[in-house]
Amino acid sequence: MDPLGLLLEVVALAVYPGGIFLGAMAWITWRGAGLPRGDALDLRALAAIGAAIVAAAIAPLPGTPAASLPPPGGATPNLIAAVLLVVAAGSLVAPDPWSRRRRGLVALGGISLVLLGLLAASFSSTDIAAASGSLSLATRILAVAGLLVALPLVVQPQAPGASVAARAMVVAASVVVVLAIVIPPGQLWPVAPLWVVGLVASVALYALLLRLIRTATAGEHSSLVAIAFMCSLAAAVTAVIAEIGRASCRERV
Repeated sequence: MDPLGLLLEVVALAVYPGGIFLGAMAWITWRGAGLPRGDALDLRALAAIGAAIVAAAIAPLPGTPAASLPPPGGATPNLIAAVLLVVAAGSLVAPDPWSRRRRGLVALGGISLVLLGLLAASFSSTDIAAASGSLSLATRILAVAGLLVALPLVVQPQAPGASVAARAMVVAASVVVVLAIVIPPGQLWPVAPLWVVGLVASVALYALLLRLIRTATAGEHSSLVAIAFMCSLAAAVTAVIAEIGRASCRERV
């Protein structure tokens, strides 16, 4: 890779959308959600923070340096790679033991994301966000809703134990990675900064919501679990219906 490409990768990791930007999102999450301080930083917490930063750096946010890397249009932001990094980071900070509900939410959320990629014929976050059609849009919205509801149930950010910095970084990175698939790609000045401001506002509102439902998430309340399951299941079903419709259209042609 040329020096400019290396510099852009460093900026993506250290500044935006990873590093400093993610740190700011984590601070908003910590303050908004009222997360307890927890333990001091240890190797597990540092590993979780590192994985979260890399996951956020992959996200195709407006103005990300990765969009300037070759090939034309930018390096491919692989959604599955970003999600796996977030899951790995979450597993390092989430409290044990893992209930069947939490494992089920992770599995069903993963299935909905895989079907999103199959529907877009690519696991690139940019291609998934650019997929046209009302069913594709509905699938993305349902998948995002299911993941955002499941996130506090799975990670349990209000639970004491892991470092608050690690928990906040994992939650912030998860929100950034998930919301990136509903932001239309290719945003330019002056619209691109507005999308970033909207993302920051979304993280702040999500953090306040975490504060309001912390008792319910700590107890894995059945209603929240049901909402997360139903959204992810609806996303999976909608993706299958959309793919069947697309296949029948190809047969007619």
